[in-house]
Amino acid sequence: MKRLLLISAILLLPFTRAHAIINPFKPYKPLREIDYALNWSLGRDSSSIAFKPATLTDRSLLPVGLLATSILYNDNYLDKTIIKKGHIASPALKSADLIQYSPAAIMYLLKIAGLEGRSDWPRMITADLAAVGLMNGITQATKNMIDRERPDSRGFNSYPSGHTATAFMAAHLLHKEYGETVSPWISVGGYGLAATTGLFRVIANRHWCSDVLGGAAIGIFSTELAYELTDIIFGEQGLRKPIMAPDIDETVQWRFGLTTSYSFGADVFTNAGYGNPDAKPACSIGIDATWMPGYIGPAIHAGVTQMKWTGKDPVFLPDMGSVADVYTVGAGLEMDIPVLSRISLNGQAIAGYSPCANSYSFLDSQDMPLEWDIPAGLHCYANLGMTVRTSSFSSVAVNGGLDYYDKVWRSFVLGARFNFNF
Repeated sequence: MKRLLLISAILLLPFTRAHAIINPFKPYKPLREIDYALNWSLGRDSSSIAFKPATLTDRSLLPVGLLATSILYNDNYLDKTIIKKGHIASPALKSADLIQYSPAAIMYLLKIAGLEGRSDWPRMITADLAAVGLMNGITQATKNMIDRERPDSRGFNSYPSGHTATAFMAAHLLHKEYGETVSPWISVGGYGLAATTGLFRVIANRHWCSDVLGGAAIGIFSTELAYELTDIIFGEQGLRKPIMAPDIDETVQWRFGLTTSYSFGADVFTNAGYGNPDAKPACSIGIDATWMPGYIGPAIHAGVTQMKWTGKDPVFLPDMGSVADVYTVGAGLEMDIPVLSRISLNGQAIAGYSPCANSYSFLDSQDMPLEWDIPAGLHCYANLGMTVRTSSFSSVAVNGGLDYYDKVWRSFVLGARFNFNF
């Protein structure tokens, strides 16, 4: 509960008036036609206000929420009672190595193809170089300061995830240049690739869930700060295409987000020979997508849950073994009911399925084999909380609920979703 209250306190800063979200299949309206707050770095009386509707403070709330959640999780303690005898298998490692750069590749391909975005070439390259420098500097300094061991024991530079920071920096660059000015579906593609990079780093046992959240926070914030600095340096020079604003007559909303939850009070079922009372769910991370034609709409989910060992004695992971992960896909409903100007009541119910039945092998302190048998089966989620609009295109939801995995566990969870909205 203290974690939930702290996250809420960070997110509930003073907010300005909210604006409705548009249906992306309908025409947009330029920002200069809507009463947004003026931005000091682009000039109070300039039409270039249409290039930056929200302040840096507003645009930083989402990465601040990601960072706060990653710090509160501190999920590397899960590894303290699993002693490794060698390296951990990493089947998804190569995929993440390639995907992390793909949003940036898309951005440059669109620019080379002649599609006009927010900035001309000099301004865009300056912003890109500043974002890369800030992201690398913050990431490496944090890795050296935190000195966290990786899940696969290959070094003490786990937090934050550099791959995820790179991917979300690139995705946010793509969003700033083309998602806000041409089509939000371009942003959806970029953020989807970035979130997939983070998931693969968890699946590959190279990072904890909190490492991925910290990397995403650094990537997004580095890009926002880079664009703020570029606006100060260039002023209005090199601005090409204004941000397209929500049409105030539209209410249809699409929402894509990085979702995460932390389990506590878990009951593990041992009937039918499944499970182990000392093996429990820990942290989950995934991707959500929702269509909201009104206050309620359909949602889909895909994610992974990391397991922890809670026995009194440590267990030993054999060479090239794997930390237990549970993969889930599902669909359901999400509701979002406005309460205050930028705050709404949010709830979600997902009926999912974990398709992979796996056995994980360990050795106990007497060198006796120990198996974690995790069957395929029904895996459902239900939660209730609040959503806070953090900018024209983003929101953060904080919630609590129940995670039920048939014949395996029932667990209460605290979670957060970091959404891109349009």
